[in-house]
Amino acid sequence: MPGIDLLISRDLSMELKTQLDKNTLKILEKELFFEYGMSIKLSIEHFERFHKVLKNILKNDLEKFEKDCINKIITVSKSNNNYKIKIINQKLSEKTFNFYGDPESRAILLCIMDKGQTISEIQKNSGILKSPTYRKIENLLLDGMILESGKILKNNKRVSKYRCIFDEIHAVMGEKRIKLEATINVKRFNESSIAELGLFEI
Repeated sequence: MPGIDLLISRDLSMELKTQLDKNTLKILEKELFFEYGMSIKLSIEHFERFHKVLKNILKNDLEKFEKDCINKIITVSKSNNNYKIKIINQKLSEKTFNFYGDPESRAILLCIMDKGQTISEIQKNSGILKSPTYRKIENLLLDGMILESGKILKNNKRVSKYRCIFDEIHAVMGEKRIKLEATINVKRFNESSIAELGLFEI
């Protein structure tokens, strides 16, 4: 599952809900459920489905509406061979920052910032006990901070490797706000269903 879509799905779904009138929102939720069995948040992780359903409801300026909502969560700019992600939404900034503030989550994220590793490799390289490692990885996966980067054959079993969605992240604290700017490589960025639709203003 593309990490960048999952990373922003919760906050983007909230933003979309506040921008749509009650009647449109009710129709959207109904159509998404009947068409795909999905909530708004889940459909954002497969944005082409959300876009298709909303297109039949919101006839005018759909792309502008979607871009305006996305730009209230993150903005994207191209830089050399990667993309810069600036997290605008303060809740998402704080949540992301808190993962790096937690010693065990930070140790896991730093382990897999530059290459994919299996859970056993992450445990060994981070020095975290087995039980917390599994729990932290599950939470990081659910929030789009890490993603599966491939599989390897180990003891005749296919084992997943995981990698941080970001290659780098910078934080600035001031004015009662946390400002985060992260780097993501082209390959992972282009896996995003939102990017495939050209909805990030770059």
